Amino acid sequence: MYNFLLGLHNLLRWIILLLLVVNLLRHIAAVNKPFGATDKKLGLILMIFAHIQLLIGLYEWFAGSWGLQNFMNNGAEVMRNSASRFFAVEHTVGMIVAIILITVARGVYRKSIPDGKKHRRCILLYTFALLIILAMIPWPGMYEFGRNLVPAF
Repeated sequence: MYNFLLGLHNLLRWIILLLLVVNLLRHIAAVNKPFGATDKKLGLILMIFAHIQLLIGLYEWFAGSWGLQNFMNNGAEVMRNSASRFFAVEHTVGMIVAIILITVARGVYRKSIPDGKKHRRCILLYTFALLIILAMIPWPGMYEFGRNLVPAF
């Protein structure tokens, strides 16, 4: 089950990145247009996938060997090892912040502000979320194979 969800978590990152870029480009192109139903639907789809990703990630953190178990087995040593710290703390916190930004951007359409301002807020929130996600994804080659290191995905 864990390996299946890890593979799904890996696949969903590409879907989320694609949806995030599509939403971002749509808001950039429509900055002077009304905030329409398509904007709302695309934002909702992105938020749903991000929340599914969050649930899978939380399961992996609690059930896998690189999250809670790593802290329980190694204590403060986790913070000294960059690969362990990345998965136990940095990746988790960064992605939660990015998902919060995506969720806040989804709620912008409910605000009673001009449509142009809604688009600009979404652009800002999605841009920050995208930058955080790109920084917190464990890219191939990020960590070398080693005794105490995480294999590259």
